[in-house]
Amino acid sequence: MVIFSNLEISEIFASTGNIADMDAIDVLDPTHPPTHLHSTLRFLRVDRRDISFLRFVLEAYEGVAVLTTLDAAKGVVSISVAPGSEPMVEEILKNLNSSGEIMAERLPDRSTALKVINEH
Repeated sequence: MVIFSNLEISEIFASTGNIADMDAIDVLDPTHPPTHLHSTLRFLRVDRRDISFLRFVLEAYEGVAVLTTLDAAKGVVSISVAPGSEPMVEEILKNLNSSGEIMAERLPDRSTALKVINEH
């Protein structure tokens, strides 16, 4: 990935005059976010008693992540992480796990989460 400053981006746009050229540029500058934003989906299995706590912790970081309960009885949840917030969410989960406040098992993908939900 190539990282451009705002000035370089302005120069590229000024020289080409084509907005399509801007779409190909990835920017790692919080004052100029990327043009294509996609949230990241994480799947976890947590103790069902910890679902609300985890939801409240993530909600405290407004705009960072949204927790959705997929199966409350089995503690399967998904977390939709805002673009650029992945390291922060990983750090939050790591700290909650290491402190013993929650026990979270990361599920690799949606199909694994569905298998856990459909287990008897």
